[in-house]
Amino acid sequence: MKKSQMISALLSISGVCMIVIALIIMGFTNENSFIAYSSNNEIVTASMKYTSPGTIKEVSMPSSPKATLNIAKASQGDILSGQTVEEIAINLNKHLGTDLLMNKGDLIAGYCISIGVDPYLATAVMLHETGCKSKCSALVRKCNNVAGQKGAPSCNGSYKGYSTIDEGIKGAINNLHKNYYSRGLTTVELIGPRYAESSSWVSKINSYINMLKG
Repeated sequence: MKKSQMISALLSISGVCMIVIALIIMGFTNENSFIAYSSNNEIVTASMKYTSPGTIKEVSMPSSPKATLNIAKASQGDILSGQTVEEIAINLNKHLGTDLLMNKGDLIAGYCISIGVDPYLATAVMLHETGCKSKCSALVRKCNNVAGQKGAPSCNGSYKGYSTIDEGIKGAINNLHKNYYSRGLTTVELIGPRYAESSSWVSKINSYINMLKG
């Protein structure tokens, strides 16, 4: 990286931190908030944790900014649903059962929003593919695979294996982002024909989404 590019990146990151601090001090955020900024048609994300206004415990930004941030376009919470991460996580946790996905709402909501995937859609896919609302399938138990993904490293035949359930959740969300969202397939109706052979997949996923939001 050239020296000028490095300086520019550092200044941009410093700018994000200053904006986050200012928003916290002014009371525009709450504990475990998530701030999403739109700049030059790119989404730059930031999250923070603090104990009281002005007292920051942690600030993180999943990806480096590629353009000057515009604070006028800042919005608290999920750019897709208008809810905070905490609100989405609460909704998800109500329906994640008492098995392996229990209380994973915070992870799902936070990770989905950090890469721009609808957390309700992602969770609906996981529930449909795993049956974890009642009891998780053998694929989940053996391979930590929560989305029926195929690939390497192989586990249980041609299915993909993950070392932990958390990694499996992130892998499922990454798959939606890489193979669908990045190609403009951002709705259940557009994802369905590519994701599953069943003609009823779309209606079933939409039913799960309605349940999760309700």
